[in-house]
Amino acid sequence: MEGSYEEWSEIGASVDDSGVSACSRRKKFEIGPSARPTVPGRASALENSLRGFAHRTTDNILCPEIGLCFDYLPEAYEYFNLYSWEIGFGIRYGRSHNYKCKYGPKKDVIYKTMQNIVCGCEGFPTKKNTSSVRCGCGTLIRLLRSDDHGWYIKDCELQHNHPLSRNIGEKLCWPSHKHIDRYTRDLVRNLRHNNVPLTKVYNIVGTYFGSTDDVPFNKRSLENLCKQLSKEEANDDVRKTMKLFTKMRDEDPSFVKLDYRYFGDAITFDTTYKTNLYGMPFGLFVGVNNHFQSIIFSGVLMRQETIQSFEWIFREFTSLMGGKAPRTILTDQCRVMEVAIERVFPNTTHRWCKWHVLKIAKEKLGSVYNKYNNFKSEFHKLINHRITIVEFESTWEELIEKYDLKEHHFLTPIYECRHRWAKPYFSGVFCAKMTSTQRSESANHMLKGYVPPGAPMHLFVKQYNKLIADRISKEDAENQRTRMGGVVLKTGWPIEKHATTIYTSAMLEMFSDHIFDSAAYNVIEVAPNKKYLTVHSDASRRQKWSKVHYEITISDDGGHYQCECGLAEHIGMLCCHAIRVMLQFGIDKVPDSHILKRWTKEANDVLPHHLAHLQKDRGSLHSQSYRHASLHVAAMELATIGDKNIECYHQVLKYISDGKDKFNEMYQHTDGRSLQEIIAQTELPGPAPADSGQLHVGVIAPVRNRPEGRPTNTREKPCYELKRKRTKFCTISKLSGHNRGACKSNIDKVPGKRTESKCGKCGVAGHRRNVCGTSVDVQMVEFQLGL
Repeated sequence: MEGSYEEWSEIGASVDDSGVSACSRRKKFEIGPSARPTVPGRASALENSLRGFAHRTTDNILCPEIGLCFDYLPEAYEYFNLYSWEIGFGIRYGRSHNYKCKYGPKKDVIYKTMQNIVCGCEGFPTKKNTSSVRCGCGTLIRLLRSDDHGWYIKDCELQHNHPLSRNIGEKLCWPSHKHIDRYTRDLVRNLRHNNVPLTKVYNIVGTYFGSTDDVPFNKRSLENLCKQLSKEEANDDVRKTMKLFTKMRDEDPSFVKLDYRYFGDAITFDTTYKTNLYGMPFGLFVGVNNHFQSIIFSGVLMRQETIQSFEWIFREFTSLMGGKAPRTILTDQCRVMEVAIERVFPNTTHRWCKWHVLKIAKEKLGSVYNKYNNFKSEFHKLINHRITIVEFESTWEELIEKYDLKEHHFLTPIYECRHRWAKPYFSGVFCAKMTSTQRSESANHMLKGYVPPGAPMHLFVKQYNKLIADRISKEDAENQRTRMGGVVLKTGWPIEKHATTIYTSAMLEMFSDHIFDSAAYNVIEVAPNKKYLTVHSDASRRQKWSKVHYEITISDDGGHYQCECGLAEHIGMLCCHAIRVMLQFGIDKVPDSHILKRWTKEANDVLPHHLAHLQKDRGSLHSQSYRHASLHVAAMELATIGDKNIECYHQVLKYISDGKDKFNEMYQHTDGRSLQEIIAQTELPGPAPADSGQLHVGVIAPVRNRPEGRPTNTREKPCYELKRKRTKFCTISKLSGHNRGACKSNIDKVPGKRTESKCGKCGVAGHRRNVCGTSVDVQMVEFQLGL
């Protein structure tokens, strides 16, 4: 602030008895630097105090006094703050005087000439009856400028009118002692970005200082710092997010994962909640790779869960993946999502997540579980072990009749939709051994381990990319184990040795388990070389509900085996029943028709075997879209055919020329996702720099959704899982809003006379006991009772 200035300011190099410096003076209206130039060999005030402590008789290491000099103002503040820590109080900046130059080359330059540093209890509170610590304490040091633009203490008052802090815990409560250095701030920021809880952050910081008792700030200061960091992250969220997307586009122009073309035949889609600042649901498309690991194809943030929203999501997902729709998709029981899938993916098999069905069954059938002890086990056996449609439906009818549940409000509608979730209806449908969205749930759980609750959008995207990088790293580790690691055989059969050359390590373990399980079955010939029956060797001891015999049909002269269990079509690998028949005949190789490329070591190879020598270009960034890669493979196959002889050469050239003329008009219309357009957009000069604030001016952030209470990572229930209050109807008029006792149509209703209320103290009607004026004579009551 500007105020009245002293005509002269003095330096404190040497001070006489009157307290006035005998050194040179700095004239008024003189502008200079903010700090005194450093001089080699000149010791600071703190260094002099530390060196002179051995020769002083005081208990304090630091001792502010008139004439003490400092190079710059923060040095004086830190010196006085260290002194206040020794004594047991806090400090803050007080009044100051500034000089503003009004003319010349340094016009409008502000030069500070005086600064007070006062006790934290200085001044008085503005309101009465308050808990403020301000009590008018007069402790202060007044700093003035010297002629060399340094600072010195002009006045010094060290007497307090309040109690002082006694221990470290009390001293840390003063704001001046809550300082957190920038290195600790960066450490806290990185830990909070990676979703480390506040208590763990404090403990981690404590390990750097030896223990939490030695941390130079308390946990409340850390909480305030985390709030400040969250506020800084949330500011200008749109600009930071678009800048991050621009960087991602520059690094990967296609924005598409290569894995979808190899493993996009069976996917799961599920939404999760409470992962971002705006409360927007986040959906994940998840599949399984050739190492049987969860693989994330794409993620999407939604404003609302409507049919139009899901239609747009599925169309954009298909477009980004090159127009290839999945063969099978697993979701929860959301009706809105089901309608959108039927419209966008008409040829895709849609199934429900069995985990969600059992979860809702646990909530809806709680009373049935308590009433019938055996119902739960029989119900789960029905769901998990019935493999044929006839067995499932007959067992369901027996279960319903046994427990008299024909009109149950949950079992009736869920049975009508049994083709969506029941195990027999998964037979013959390829799902990559997935019967639930548990992989999506697992991916959501992993994502919440990276993303803190209520994260801004740009931090959400950044942490999502870290999750993707982590999954890629684990996939690379499995690739290394498959290529370089040794092979452990469980049985030693020749067919298992042949499987080691085909499958990855994870899938080989699964195939070896099938071979091991096949030893429990015996083979019975039904039709020579065509049909066989496998019977469990311990069939008499197995439970009644357990199926003990399976029928295997052989076709294509022994090239294809079809089992009644349908496991081969479900996961793309031979079941133990078919393997038992193959071992009976001494077959030592897996038939080609049962080798699914997605489970093999070469699952990531784009080119066919006769073009494998051209596989070296698959790593190019500019050929990572599904459409371009597929056309590239087809064109190379056509080139291979044309290179056989001169006649093929001319015919292929003519075919290509006719094709160009045929599609001349069609290719004029573009969707903006061709490889050339993506490259052109990437190489064009970008818009204004992101820091200028002009990037994507029209984009605005969604409305922030801040629910009550502390943000959590718990799974929020979707709309179809929420418990709605059941509407009750009158049994007479069949209308809602009243019962039969209050129904006007009830002719048998006899209006009863209302009992008049009485006082609970004196027993007289007309008033209540809280306004009763009758006084009770305690002695008279005791006399009447004979006490």
